[in-house]
Amino acid sequence: MIVYYFTSAKYGIDNLKNRHLKVSNFSNVNDPFELLGIELRDKDVRKAVTFDKSKISKKYGLLCFSEDKYNPVQWAHYADNHKGVCLGFEIPEKKLRKVKYVAERLARETLDQPDCNEKLLTTKFNHWSYEQERRLIIDLNSNSINGGGLRFEDFNEDMALKEVYIGCKSELEFSNISSFYKSGDKSGDKSVITKITRPSFRDFRIVWDQSKKSERT
Repeated sequence: MIVYYFTSAKYGIDNLKNRHLKVSNFSNVNDPFELLGIELRDKDVRKAVTFDKSKISKKYGLLCFSEDKYNPVQWAHYADNHKGVCLGFEIPEKKLRKVKYVAERLARETLDQPDCNEKLLTTKFNHWSYEQERRLIIDLNSNSINGGGLRFEDFNEDMALKEVYIGCKSELEFSNISSFYKSGDKSGDKSVITKITRPSFRDFRIVWDQSKKSERT
């Protein structure tokens, strides 16, 4: 399936140039309830869930994608107020975790269930539901650390770049994309289509500006 990664122009160009995405750490994401979806009033439960969060965070990172490239709030929050880009990747659906959005925190008994860790990994408060998030969980042991202490996941057959959407307020042009990403530059690179976006005339969505056609690199 195709899923979408929103980012600023600067980091978008870096991602295209280096053909990778930065792996996020669970302890540094923007949701303070990450991996803490269970109700924690009981001290022992709180201790157990905190331990599980620490254990998961040391072993795994994540890449966050959305099913929706049209949502203007996504563009505003994650693509530098429409000045950035949205990268579309083809990823096997079986490798992606679908986030479940809930109104109430999970019951304490969740700790005793065999799929507890899976629920911790994929449960968020329902006010985040506009993100329509799909997660790619990354084994941190499989990624090397660069000089800045960051980990990256390289574009590959199971995370293949297919589309680039340029934000409707962006100063980027087709040439900025093609100068840093050309199919065939590296083994396995595929042709990528680039489109410029605009606000829809009909509804509250961000759409392809067809008056500017598209380009394929």
